[in-house]
Amino acid sequence: MTGRAAPRALLACDLDGTLITDDGSPAPGIVEALAELDARGARLVVCTGRPLHGAEKAVVALRAAPIAFVCYHGALVVDASTGEWLRHLTIPELTVSGIVRQAHLLGLSVTLYLGDDRRELAPTDVFVALDFTAPAGITRVVLGGGEARANSVLPAVAASWGHGVRVEHAGGGTVAILPVSADKGDGLRLIAARFGVPLERVVACGDSAADESLLRISGVSIAVGDPPDAALAGADEHVAQEGLARLLIRCLEPFTRLR
Repeated sequence: MTGRAAPRALLACDLDGTLITDDGSPAPGIVEALAELDARGARLVVCTGRPLHGAEKAVVALRAAPIAFVCYHGALVVDASTGEWLRHLTIPELTVSGIVRQAHLLGLSVTLYLGDDRRELAPTDVFVALDFTAPAGITRVVLGGGEARANSVLPAVAASWGHGVRVEHAGGGTVAILPVSADKGDGLRLIAARFGVPLERVVACGDSAADESLLRISGVSIAVGDPPDAALAGADEHVAQEGLARLLIRCLEPFTRLR
């Protein structure tokens, strides 16, 4: 923990489609809004499906200083003030080995995330004794092969391994496989408890079904854009990405009003 004052509130935000637009730039006005809220004691918690190194790169563009990161949809939770990994969920080694072999038979590329380090597997790696015993463990497996191929193989992968892992589309013709217990809401609970902030003083925003648990446990929930998934239908607020910055200021004002 640093010497900064304890947070008055937390702002738990997804990145892509929420704080970050489709072209990779910050949402309109969001850089200024995050700076103002931080000065008023509302600290940012980045909650994303990205790896930690990808999330850290994104916040540079946002010019933000998060208090914590909830990455890989909750599989990795990090205290940004100390760099401490508070939670790291991994996929069992035997499961990873089986997924890699199945991916090869289906003609898919394989990328492993050992801790937060990315490793591309060459096709010949399937036939050798892969070293999945790195101390960090396997956080995520990504299978690639194009959109049509990903759509066609997802049911097979889910049928084979879905009982023990979380299998989902990750965009760009890829399938992501995560620990079954990865959950953004659980990661946020851990951070709120660590910094002594009641969940009632948390404002959360997101744009997809992966954010449902994040929004459900927060005091104020904001669905961004026009999310098609019914899981976000119960959010307290719905806003276009262009109006998010103004809405965050308004929603956090009761918690950060300067006396």
